[in-house]
Formats: sequence, C-alpha cells, structure tokens
Amino acid sequence: MIQVLIVEDQRMAREDMENYIQSSGRYCLAASITNAAMAETVCRQSGCELVLMDVCTENDESGLVAAEQIKRTMPQIKVIIVTSLVECSFIDRAHKAGVESFWYKDAGKEELLEVMDRTMKGESVYPDAPPVVMIGTAKSCDFTPGELAVLRLVVEGQSYKKIAENLSISPETVKWHIKNMLQKTNFDSKTKLAVAVTKKNLIINGF
Repeated sequence: MIQVLIVEDQRMAREDMENYIQSSGRYCLAASITNAAMAETVCRQSGCELVLMDVCTENDESGLVAAEQIKRTMPQIKVIIVTSLVECSFIDRAHKAGVESFWYKDAGKEELLEVMDRTMKGESVYPDAPPVVMIGTAKSCDFTPGELAVLRLVVEGQSYKKIAENLSISPETVKWHIKNMLQKTNFDSKTKLAVAVTKKNLIINGF
C-alpha cells in the first residue's frame, strides 16, 4: 500500500484524513504531524510516497514553503496541498513550487481519494480557481491581478508611496486601483476593504 504523510494542525481535519486513509484499502498512514517545518525530516525517516500538506500549520509554519523544499530535495515524493482557505495566491504558488495537486477540504472524502489516486497515477489535479467569496457587493473573482497586488500591500498597512515603490507603479496608479475596488465593493474606505478581505481569507500574508 502507498505510504502517506499528513501535515495538518487542525485536529478534526487531521483525524478525518487519517480515517479516509485507513479505510481506503490502498493507502496506509506513514505519519501524521502538525508542523510543516518537520515535514521534510519525517519524509526522509518514514519513506512516505505521498504528502497531504495543509498551508497554514502549527507555529505559523507554511506548508507551501515545506512543499517546495520536499519537491526540491525529494522530487519522487508526490505532494497534494489541502486547504479550506480561499487565499487568491495559493493555487499559483503551489504550481510554482512543483506541487502535483491541490484540494479544498470542503470537497469531501471521495473527492480527496480520487485526487490521491489520480496524483499517484501521474496526473496533476488542480481546481480552475479558488472558491468565490463576496467582498462587500463584489465577488472575489471581480478583482484584477493588479488590484489584488495592491490590496495585498494595503492589508500589510503600507502607504501609497511604499506600495508604488514595491510594485514599480506610480502612486496615482495605486490610488486608481483602490478607487476601482471601493467602487466594486461599495466600501467607503480602504481600511474597511482590507478588513473584509482579511475576514474572508481572500488575502493571508505570511504563508
């Protein structure tokens, strides 16, 4: 049977995945840990063939960073990112890290096992886009890449000038993007906009 490592800090989600694996008849649990920083070491010790990797793990360790390290040092191990967060950058970052597949936790047991099966057969299984959430009166998919890049730095509390420097655009362009987003969402300040996208997990900095 195929040896699987689970990296998940939420107890209920971790136990659900453990039960899926143990009842599958074709996978067995190599190890189950809560901190992504330990994943590479456990991979070496356990001889696992597949990793189910959460993004935001114990002690604020990034599963995406850990996945990239595993794919760089042990490319034969297949990795599936598992998350319940709609953060707009996670899918793209997983692709860039060389991760084989990506799965949203809300999809359920059968779909996870199907993604695992397809991944182990050599397929790369990704959703077309993150789930859509409402930000004020706008859908999350209504924001352009340029607007999201500005919004990410607004969430960090950066000034117009600093955002412009970091994105190599003019302060006027920064203001234009923010004005457009406020019109789309019907918020009257960028602070309210930043609070809303943070609450909906559309932007999560640090992972």
